[in-house]
Amino acid sequence: MKKILCGFLALLTVCASLAACGESGKTPTGSDGVDVTAAEELPDIELTGDYGGAEFNILSAGNVAYGDFTAEEDASTALGIAQYQCKTKVESDYNIKINETQSAAYSSGGGPGFIAINKSVTSGDCDYDLALIAGYDVSVLAYSGYLYDMNSVPGVNLKKSWWDQRANESLNVRGVMFFTTGDITVSDNNATFCMMFNKELARDYDLESPYDLVYDNKWTIENFGKLCKTVTEDLNQDGVMNENDRYGLLVWDDSIVGMVNAAGERCCTINDDGKIELTFYSERTLAALEQYTNIAYDRQYALTYQRYVKSGVPLWQNDQGLFFTAVLGNMPGYREMESDFGILPYPKLDETQESYHSTVAPYNSQFICVPLIQNDIDRTGVITEALAYYGQKIVLPAYYDVTLIGQSSRDEESEGMVDIILDTMTFDIGYYYQVGPYNKQLILALRNFDNNFASMYDTYKNSAQALLDVINQYYGEAVEEWIEK
Repeated sequence: MKKILCGFLALLTVCASLAACGESGKTPTGSDGVDVTAAEELPDIELTGDYGGAEFNILSAGNVAYGDFTAEEDASTALGIAQYQCKTKVESDYNIKINETQSAAYSSGGGPGFIAINKSVTSGDCDYDLALIAGYDVSVLAYSGYLYDMNSVPGVNLKKSWWDQRANESLNVRGVMFFTTGDITVSDNNATFCMMFNKELARDYDLESPYDLVYDNKWTIENFGKLCKTVTEDLNQDGVMNENDRYGLLVWDDSIVGMVNAAGERCCTINDDGKIELTFYSERTLAALEQYTNIAYDRQYALTYQRYVKSGVPLWQNDQGLFFTAVLGNMPGYREMESDFGILPYPKLDETQESYHSTVAPYNSQFICVPLIQNDIDRTGVITEALAYYGQKIVLPAYYDVTLIGQSSRDEESEGMVDIILDTMTFDIGYYYQVGPYNKQLILALRNFDNNFASMYDTYKNSAQALLDVINQYYGEAVEEWIEK
């Protein structure tokens, strides 16, 4: 979806978007005045209406609470300006006032998002028309019966390109969608795993271009590991490798979770019967983990920096790593880095693998959902679809072409890499439900330099299956209620 839009939407400028948002017409226009929707799909809703100045309340809650609808007129960044334009256009076109409440706090199944929606639904009040909730919390809300089936919300058409079809495919149960994501928010992009590489070090050491490896289908864990062994240096010459030295890889703890998905495997999947099943254990999973930890655990070439410092950013900005595992949302924070850097997807397990796979981080994630109790579900559907539609038309170009590509990565070649990353986003429902919890156990294994993954899997298999049995029972009941309606 995002890749297709790249070339077309690059024609739009922030000024053109602002002009379009100042109007209340049915279709936005490009910088040359041409109707930009002429070759694009339109939503099924009317693009104008009058809701009499009613307030439309949105909750954003989670470990990270993204402010997609909090930007004001004085926004100074391209993304902030575009988000303000999108919000005010919908407000103007429908005579409505959009309010967003942000609540950032620890969310692991019972965080602020779960608490707020639970309280609202059980009391029979519509405190929020729409919500953007942490993956760990929204998954519990889903099987608790506190959410509206988004496929049943009038006006919302999840088959449209402004909704993420990969999320829809991975998260639907027998056609029922309790939560998803799309261009209505940038949270899915920001939470997506990526890898950065220091272009200055690559040039200094005359290394093979990682970009070429990606395009030649040779960007594998094996070849990635070979590059990690090229730049190590005891910078202070004290005979001890620590946070003061240079490494091939600066290791983020959560990166090991992404390596399972990068090999094309998932902790859990939803089968054709609508049951969530455990799929973590496989030869490919074990191979990916073994190969990655052979790199990450080698203290001569890799630094698990969180054992030494809270953030790896100072090390990265000081040219102390060739590669750095992160998420796309980190990119704007590296603008001040003197050395040029590039962005890459996580490597494949081997060259036989058809596609790259980019994990949407469980901890950082948020998903769009509609609380069960609604004052006007038709209005909620219209406003939700309009925000998603204009998110694609107005916000996405600013995020993708200006904020991410134009200012953060600083090289045209990374644009193609971001295309690959965003086109291969992976939503692992097993991680969101913390089954095992294998995502936590993988991180603990990395922290302890433990590579006995088969034993770890066996240790938690029974408890994981017991949890899945409970989830499937309650999820099945929640889904059945919507199917019968």
